[in-house]
Amino acid sequence: MLAITRKSIDRYVRVVKPREFCKLWFNADDEMEDSRGYRAECVRLLSRILGVNTETISSKWGSGIDFEKMPEQYEKTLSYANSLREIIDAAGRNPDLAQIIVERMKKQ
Repeated sequence: MLAITRKSIDRYVRVVKPREFCKLWFNADDEMEDSRGYRAECVRLLSRILGVNTETISSKWGSGIDFEKMPEQYEKTLSYANSLREIIDAAGRNPDLAQIIVERMKKQ
């Protein structure tokens, strides 16, 4: 069986910045990014995914949708969450893959 370590996983998981994460999660285009309330939705999403208070994100991570002051330690978490989103999306398009995932989860 293939031994997978955290170090080996990190080589394959692409860093995802908060703006890109929100854009991918919401399937947002430029118009949606510019719309009223989009930043607030991103703040709520980041809060849920990262387990950080919304007030902290709103007041300390920058004023725009780039969240340029977000601590780097959260980038990996966003990257892992994005990888899971991609797997779930792929499973939704492929019933065989969905079944493999369900069976794997039952073994846990």
